[in-house]
Amino acid sequence: MDKIFTVTSLNNYTKSLLEEDYNLADVAVEGEISNFVNHYKSGHFYMALKDENALIKTVMFSSYNRKLSFMPQNGMKVIVRGKVSLYERDGTYQLYATDMFQSGIGLKHLAFEKLKEKLFNEGLFDEKHKKSLPLYPFTVGVATSVTGAALQDIISVTQRRFPCAKLVVAPCGVQGDNAKDSIVKAINKLENLDEVEVIIIARGGGSKEDMWVFNDEDIARCAFACRKPTVSAVGHEIDWTILDYVCDKRAATPTAAAEIVFPDIRDISFRIMKYEEALNLNVKGKAEHYAEKLEYIKNSKGFNNIKFVCAQSEDKLNYFRKNINASMEAKIKDNMRKLEYLTDKIDSNNPLQNLKKGYSLIFKDDIPVKSDEKINKNDKITVRTHSQLLNCTVDSTNTVRKKGII
Repeated sequence: MDKIFTVTSLNNYTKSLLEEDYNLADVAVEGEISNFVNHYKSGHFYMALKDENALIKTVMFSSYNRKLSFMPQNGMKVIVRGKVSLYERDGTYQLYATDMFQSGIGLKHLAFEKLKEKLFNEGLFDEKHKKSLPLYPFTVGVATSVTGAALQDIISVTQRRFPCAKLVVAPCGVQGDNAKDSIVKAINKLENLDEVEVIIIARGGGSKEDMWVFNDEDIARCAFACRKPTVSAVGHEIDWTILDYVCDKRAATPTAAAEIVFPDIRDISFRIMKYEEALNLNVKGKAEHYAEKLEYIKNSKGFNNIKFVCAQSEDKLNYFRKNINASMEAKIKDNMRKLEYLTDKIDSNNPLQNLKKGYSLIFKDDIPVKSDEKINKNDKITVRTHSQLLNCTVDSTNTVRKKGII
């Protein structure tokens, strides 16, 4: 025997061995709570985790347990995350808990936290990787279900705020086991369309379980690798998904996403008007400044009797006036042309303008019918004219022939 330990030194040595073991530094243990004590002074939790064959003493300090959403009880089955160490005074090997989940939902939350930590450490959440959204996006991609309310909300906001914009929809599932591949495929499809400037990934509200697909690692990595700006809008204001952390912008709802992406056409018109007013005031101010300066020179004692100098100053003033007036008129005309261009572009892209010309829009199941879609006999359709909504039933259908081609 080479060395005789004191009890303290032996316990300290044993503790160091446990804490140096990488496998014991972050473990998840499932078991049943027994001998639970909520210490009335310190607020620490003391308990034992047991299964049918063994138990381990467990402590959860108040700095960690105050974050729990439930109160542990004897007999409750839980998953505890923490580290294994030794309490030197009693020589007791025990689990020091940093988090706790009820079994069942606990497995999902534990997986969520581990994936979140993994992607965070890889830098997928870093602000330095976030791409800015375009100021005036004229083509926006939307990855969502075509039957859900999320798409209708985005369409409504787009028509109200920026009606000259175009939406390109990539249909995908937003719930269930098969939704993951569908969402990844939709993001990739929109990314490969040159005209798409920004991508919204959306679904309406629902429970945490309904939206769990948006915590998938493949979806997160697909959104992070996307070359175009992405906006997450999965319709849950409080809870964040992994996708929310990875995307360039996070919106609480699909409606909020559309409001973030699209500028308000009324604000644009107002700013143009303000720029025009500022330009006019600036030009007018300069003209008045030169006029006052010339008047000062004319009234100076040194030039009272020098008609030649005064005549020169008047010539300069006339020259300045002509140039300023010409510049002002050119600026005003240029701004008016820009305003007329934007107004014409907005009007030309507004589908409702065509209704005034005698055209109409056809909706089937509240979805606009495109020219290449089929309408069958006995289908219920809605026809919108300029001033009316007509609810109709299709009696028969015929194929239109154009230049001999069906």
